[in-house]
Amino acid sequence: MTSGNSSLAKTIYEQKAMLWRRLPLLALSALMYFLYDVFGTIIVLQRTRAFTIDETPFGVAGAEALSALMGFKGISFMICCTGAVILAVQGFAFLYKSETVDFYESRPEKRSSRFLNIVINSILIYLLPSLAGLLLSIGIAAVNGCAPSWLIAEMFMTWGFQTVLFLAVYGISSLCSLLTGTVVTALLMNLFAFGMEALVRLTILGCRTAYYATFDQGKIDGLMQNWFTLPPAHFIMGMISTFEYRGINTPSTMDNVMRSAGSFVPGMFWNVAIFIITFAISLVVYEKRKSEWAGKAVVYRPLAVFIKFFAGIIFSLDASLIIYWLFSSDRKTSLGAVIFTIIITVVVVAAVAEAIFALNIRMAFNKAFEIPIIAALALIILFTYKSGITGYDRYLPKDSSVESAWLINNWYYSDYNDENGDYVSSEAYIERKMFLTDTDDLLALAEIGQEKAVEEFRDGMSDDMAEPGNAESWSATIGWRLKDGRIVTRAIRIPENVDPALMDRIISRDEFTKGVFHLDEIEEMVEEARAKNPKAVFEMSASTQRGTETSKENLLHGFLEAYRKDVSEHYDFTMASYNNPVGMVNIYDNRYMNFSWPVYECYDDTIDFLTAKGLWKGGQIKPEEVRQIDVCENTYDEDGIFTGETKEYTDSAEIEKIMNSSMATDYNSAWMRYGDIDNNSYSITVYPKKGILEDMGYDPEFYRSFYKDRIPGFVTGQ
Repeated sequence: MTSGNSSLAKTIYEQKAMLWRRLPLLALSALMYFLYDVFGTIIVLQRTRAFTIDETPFGVAGAEALSALMGFKGISFMICCTGAVILAVQGFAFLYKSETVDFYESRPEKRSSRFLNIVINSILIYLLPSLAGLLLSIGIAAVNGCAPSWLIAEMFMTWGFQTVLFLAVYGISSLCSLLTGTVVTALLMNLFAFGMEALVRLTILGCRTAYYATFDQGKIDGLMQNWFTLPPAHFIMGMISTFEYRGINTPSTMDNVMRSAGSFVPGMFWNVAIFIITFAISLVVYEKRKSEWAGKAVVYRPLAVFIKFFAGIIFSLDASLIIYWLFSSDRKTSLGAVIFTIIITVVVVAAVAEAIFALNIRMAFNKAFEIPIIAALALIILFTYKSGITGYDRYLPKDSSVESAWLINNWYYSDYNDENGDYVSSEAYIERKMFLTDTDDLLALAEIGQEKAVEEFRDGMSDDMAEPGNAESWSATIGWRLKDGRIVTRAIRIPENVDPALMDRIISRDEFTKGVFHLDEIEEMVEEARAKNPKAVFEMSASTQRGTETSKENLLHGFLEAYRKDVSEHYDFTMASYNNPVGMVNIYDNRYMNFSWPVYECYDDTIDFLTAKGLWKGGQIKPEEVRQIDVCENTYDEDGIFTGETKEYTDSAEIEKIMNSSMATDYNSAWMRYGDIDNNSYSITVYPKKGILEDMGYDPEFYRSFYKDRIPGFVTGQ
């Protein structure tokens, strides 16, 4: 027998013996995959058979249901990750007692061979049950006629990606086990290793939210994406992309499966790299590890110091953020509480860490000289964020570095569901579709908006914000697509006294209006939706104070022609900031798609088109059509009990005066000047005359708000 065969036979013998010793783990792995893969497949198919509607073939519905269980969108990766940690900790648990270490060290076996045997055995305990469960699941699906080629491909690729995920998690967990000397500290080290990146990202997110006036909380600058040290995050990001690519009503095909699989590949390359690196480091640590380290909490003091400093800084900053938000109504006086919280938290964390490292509570304040150093570092980070020394709130890209940009005002009407039934926010749509290339004006607006954001942020919730001289502002977001591929966003506040000419040049551009109002691609999107969902019924409706009219005719093309002309001729900042829409037009299907457009009184072509198609009943009701107006004074006593009085006005002259001194709030403009409107001192309810709107089927009432400087004297009592 050759030495090669002898070595292979010895390895097989070792694996059989080790599998026998670790039989409970093998049984647990088999049980978990039987319950999830096999039993889960049976339950899913039975449930699908019971609830499948007549027109959907069971084979199609069953395959889609199994895709959610065994495919990219399944949660079996949780079993995989949990098993990797358990196998890693248990596999090297013999290192935690002097007796077992001495026993294994006395055997005539190289450390490297023992290490490889443990790793291979752990992989086999995962690999054999998971593969068996996969094959049995496919067999059950095939017997039931629910195993198309795309599903089989997806299930095998999912298993492959999860195998890579297992290796990466196992590699990290093995290293954690080898760097510690007890089971408890090994588990704690796992929590630290798998959670430290999340803690860092969340702390950065919290500090930016708390101390940066222009931080875009909707975008969060990718802080919670592009993970590197947490292997499961790579898999989860792929799952998120799968949900984006494959809507709940999109029939699954091999093309869809391959496209979804592509979203996992970059993360899997990182996971392979993580496994190779951690495997190599673990082997070195195992060969260098001393027998007398059994029972120590952390075997290398430099690592213990790093953990102590890291935990002290991160936890103290997180605790200070909690205190900051509790005192956020008075930010100027919260600084002392924040600093005190950081110091106390550092003392507690450092003491707990030292007690764990020494496995002795009496050693809690060992190396106490490190405590002020940790506190100083945490305070430096705090003041780095709070002082604005980083220049985050002053950032303006160079014009030469900008490829294009977008501007989002939070009051646009463009939220919708796409042809797959997936919700798309106005922010997401504008980011995809708006490309402002003339950025000179946008840079000027960004500078103004950043200064205003910093001013309001500094004032916080103080009484200064209520002073008459303090101009109101609009919340907006500017995004920059830089030529080097980066995307940078900033949340700004546009003051209401901003130069109208500057704003007109920005928002009247075709690049802006097309991105906001879906004027270019909506017809194509609707046609794609019709093709994918033949049973979809599209309707167009126009709503005003006078009611809503609906048509099932295909009026989209004619409407868009008229609407584009009106937007081109009339839509700008000056018009939109001094006028509210008088109606809304919607196009929607009986499934998911829904688009809407505001109609202003000056949109003659749009109104003429809608009138010709019988969809426009007229704009707002006129003063002569009103029978009564109720004006309620919104006042409260010291206990917060409402004490306001409601007055009724039926005199035609008073009604006309109130109508001319107020604005309708049924439909608000994206650039509505809230600084010009009464701040809830009065509530106005308008009742039309009987018969004016009788075809609505109910007695309507409408609401208005006074202009601040035009409240009639007979209302205020002056």
